[in-house]
Amino acid sequence: MLAVVMAGLLLSTPPSDVEQARADFERGAALYRTGDFRAALAAFEAAQARAPAPQALFNIARCQERLGQLAEAVDSYEAYLAAAPAAPDRDAVSARIGELRARLPLEASLRVSVLPPSAVAVDGQAAGVSPVSLRLQPGTHTVRATQDGYQPQDRQVDLGPGARVQLELSLVPLTAVAGPERAPDAAVRDAVAPLPKPPARRWTYVAAGLSAACLAAGIGFGISANKAQDQLKDGTPRGQDAVQQIYDTANARSAAANGFFVAAGITGATAIALFFLEPHFGASTEAR
Repeated sequence: MLAVVMAGLLLSTPPSDVEQARADFERGAALYRTGDFRAALAAFEAAQARAPAPQALFNIARCQERLGQLAEAVDSYEAYLAAAPAAPDRDAVSARIGELRARLPLEASLRVSVLPPSAVAVDGQAAGVSPVSLRLQPGTHTVRATQDGYQPQDRQVDLGPGARVQLELSLVPLTAVAGPERAPDAAVRDAVAPLPKPPARRWTYVAAGLSAACLAAGIGFGISANKAQDQLKDGTPRGQDAVQQIYDTANARSAAANGFFVAAGITGATAIALFFLEPHFGASTEAR
């Protein structure tokens, strides 16, 4: 990266801006060599703002990657490829974008807001003036907010993989002044609300169970009725009374089967209706 020179500046850029952009670019390269990636990033961004060039975008991405700003680095790499579609390192940059994207789901997102706006440092590294948004590795991190005339505050935040957390701080003046009640010193909350619990459908399950039981009983009586009818056709000699008894039994069981099938249909339809209606039972009471 450090061997890249400023080139491809827009011809419409004023000469003074081109010279200043070149100076910012060279200053960023020098800062990068010393390991001051945050200052180097600011210099490259200043050069890009004055005279846009693909090389500045590439160097911005490198600084963001060194600072752990992986999502921002992906955006800058993609902007570089869009600005330089024939770049000789296109394949290598595309592969690097894929590697960074694979690491993104494991990172956590932290947003820090401070009243009044103050300088924020995370794990001893300056992160800018609040509000600031950061992407960090999972684990425990120490956030420090400082402002002239106010007591500094330190907070520890535990971040899980893929967590999105917002930290809000309110600094206390060194000289307490009577006034309206201020906000709490600190509040940590999840940025994403928890998913609501699925509605209970107790009566739906009761109706569905009754429907299944009636269906099973209907099938049982139907099979029994068929067996009774088969007895009349098996060729066994029987008296008139025996034949009449078997015939009556078959009819009774057939009627019982039909009754259970009707009950199964009614309770099944009730279960379907309750599936959609039961979550709304008592909704007005809960709203109050």
